[in-house]
Amino acid sequence: MANDRTERLINLVFCLLSTRRFQTASTISRTVPGYEHNPDDRKQREAFQRKFERDKAELRRLGFPVQTGTDPYQDESEPGYRLARDEFELPELEFTAPEAAAVATAINLWQQPQLRETGHGALRKLKAAGIHVGLNGTHGRVQPRLSDDTNLVTLLEAATDHRQVIFDYHSRGNAEAARRRLQPWGSAAWKGRWYVAGWDLDRRARRCFKLSRIVGEVRAVGNESSFEPPADVDVLSFIAQAAEPAAPTRLAEVVVRPQTAWALRRLAIKVGPRTAEGDVLAFEFSDTETTAAMLASFGPDVTVREPQDLVKATVYCLQRIAGEEIV
Repeated sequence: MANDRTERLINLVFCLLSTRRFQTASTISRTVPGYEHNPDDRKQREAFQRKFERDKAELRRLGFPVQTGTDPYQDESEPGYRLARDEFELPELEFTAPEAAAVATAINLWQQPQLRETGHGALRKLKAAGIHVGLNGTHGRVQPRLSDDTNLVTLLEAATDHRQVIFDYHSRGNAEAARRRLQPWGSAAWKGRWYVAGWDLDRRARRCFKLSRIVGEVRAVGNESSFEPPADVDVLSFIAQAAEPAAPTRLAEVVVRPQTAWALRRLAIKVGPRTAEGDVLAFEFSDTETTAAMLASFGPDVTVREPQDLVKATVYCLQRIAGEEIV
């Protein structure tokens, strides 16, 4: 779209928002730059009408609710136009405490520079709108992070663009990595591990791959929109069914400070009783190291009680984190 037309459309939007009354085309022509013409000149008047009709159609195509009506205080024989504010303006945005915690956790999750900058840009916009997003005042504490894995970014982009990917994969039971060609449908985390699901072009079947077993870099090849994922595919459910069997689960008991660690609370299978230190939670886990790293990410908001090997592993993670922060 040409710059002059873009500027004219923006000015037209401001004009239609400036009042709740219907504005006639003749009024708009005198108000909005770019519509200047001599109304007594038939050719200029017809050129304005064509331009104005195209601009109205473009605004409606872009989703602007342009209404047509008449103003009883003006000439009712000439139709007027306005933007429906109740359909155009966004409602006030508010977050509950768990929602705000989820947004802040998601923003702080990524370590990739391009994703981190995008996330913090969104956070700045929310703050500019007067929306506070934080983990209940826990800024500066230890937060969970995703590793700096460029392959995950490549796979997410390829799934979005519907592009084929190529990578070397070290499957269990094989001494050497094998080349795989995949049409990725999406990526998801399951039990603390990241996977990609899609159509394996060599095996001609649905397959799921653990990112930690990919050797080297994932390369996106071919053109965009080169395939179409199944309409009914549920990537997370497929990954959950295809992922490696989990180890036998055990029960962990922790104490969580009030109004904190919402992600951990969602895992709980038992809540209570409440003590002076906080709420006692119980949840199932299988991988001690992964669970300890997750619990350590909540810092002083979570205290591990049982089992003792999980307590020791969590303390070890906290000691390592404290040592890294000191350095």
